[in-house]
Amino acid sequence: MKQRKLHFSKKSQRLILTILAVASMVGLLVIQVNWLMESIRMQEAIFTKGVNMALQQTALNMANDEQLNTAMQNSIERDSLINSQEVFTQNIITRLDSTVQKELEFYHINLDFHFLLINGEDTLSLKPTSKVKNGELFHQSFSSPDPNASIDLAIHFPGRSSFIVRRIAIMFATSVLLILFTIVSIFMILAYYRKERSFAQQVKDMIGNLTHEFMTPISSISFAGNMILNRGQKSGDQTTVNLATVIKEENKKLQGQVDRLLQLAAVENSGFDYNKVPVDIHSIIDDAIQILSFQLKQNEAEVKCNYEAMMSVVLADAIHLNDVFINLLSNSLKYSVEKPLIRIETKNLDQKIEITVTDNGIGIPTREFKRIFEKYYRISTGDMHTTKGFGIGLYYVKTVIKAHQGAITVQSENHKGSTFRIVLPVIKQN
Repeated sequence: MKQRKLHFSKKSQRLILTILAVASMVGLLVIQVNWLMESIRMQEAIFTKGVNMALQQTALNMANDEQLNTAMQNSIERDSLINSQEVFTQNIITRLDSTVQKELEFYHINLDFHFLLINGEDTLSLKPTSKVKNGELFHQSFSSPDPNASIDLAIHFPGRSSFIVRRIAIMFATSVLLILFTIVSIFMILAYYRKERSFAQQVKDMIGNLTHEFMTPISSISFAGNMILNRGQKSGDQTTVNLATVIKEENKKLQGQVDRLLQLAAVENSGFDYNKVPVDIHSIIDDAIQILSFQLKQNEAEVKCNYEAMMSVVLADAIHLNDVFINLLSNSLKYSVEKPLIRIETKNLDQKIEITVTDNGIGIPTREFKRIFEKYYRISTGDMHTTKGFGIGLYYVKTVIKAHQGAITVQSENHKGSTFRIVLPVIKQN
C-alpha cells in the first residue's frame, strides 16, 4: 500500500513549531523543578548522613571520657538532668560542645546547633532554646555507667533549612537565570522573526504589484514588435525584420521572467495547483531547447542530447517542468565564457528517470553548493552586473522538482563546468 505524505502549509508549520517550542520550555521547567527537588532531597540525605556519623563518633569519644561518665553517673543517681549544672560543669559541657562541633566540621557542616542531653523526659540544654519538634532533632544513644539508664545525645539545627538551600543556591540561581534568559531570547527571536516576516511580506507584495504592472507594457511591446515585424517582412526591409525579431525575443524573455515571478509567488502562497498529466520528459526537454533556440544561436551554443531512458513518461505539469529546463539551459548560457557546450543525458534508475544537464561554464565554487538553491541568492562572479537575473531561477527549479516528488543535486568544479542531476519518478508501463 502506497504511503501518503503529509503536507503542511507554512502557516501550519509555524504554528506547530511554536507549539513545540512552548511545550519544550514547559518540559524544561518541569525537569528543572524536579531536578531542584531531587537536589534538595539529596542534600538532605547528605546532611543527615553527615550529622549521624558525626554523632556516632562523638558517642564513641564520650564513652572514653571519664569525667563525662562520672557526671552522668551522678546525674543518674539524682534521677534528673534538670538544673544539674553542678553535675555537668561548664568545662564538661564545653568539651561536649567542642567534640560535636569538631566532628561536624569534619563532614563540612559548619552550622550553629543546640546541644541537648536527654534522659527520659529530662533534658539538659547547652543553650536556652524554644520547644522543638522531635522530628527536628538528631539522636544518638551512647553507653552510660548505668546499664538500665538510657541517655541520648541530641542536636537541633535552627538554620538547617537555610543551610541546605544555600548549598544549592548557586545551582538554583543559575538554573533560574538560564531559564529566564532562554524565555527572553525566544520572545526576542519571535519578535525579530515577526518583524522580518512582515518586511519580507511587504517586499513580496511590492514585487507582486510591480510584476503585475509590467504585464501591460510587455503586452504593448509585444503587439508593437509584431506590427513592426509584419511591416518589415512586407516591405522586405531585412534590417527592420532583424530589429523587430530582437525586440520580440527579448520581450519574450522578459515575459518569461515575469511569468516565473508570478508562478513562484503562487507556489509559495500555496495558491497554485499543479496540473499534472502524463508527459514525455524527452519532449519537455526538446520544447525547452526549441524555445531557447534564438539565444542558443546568438551564443553559438551547441546542445547534445543523449536519451538512453526507455521509460520517460512522468506525471507532471508540463509548463512548470518546461520552465525547469529553460532555467537550467539559460544558466548554462549565462555563466559561459567560451563557446557553450551543453550535454543532456537521460537514463532509467529502477522506476525513476535521471536527467543530467552538463555545461562547460565557469563552474560553481564548492562553498556555494549549499546556497545556490536559496531564494534570491546569486553566485558570486566578481561583477554582479555581468550576469542578469533575480536569483530565483534555481530556487524555482528546486521548488518545482520537489513538488513532483523528485530531487535535484549539483556537481561542479570551478572553471570546469557544472552538472545538474534531476531524478523523477516515472509512470510504470504495462
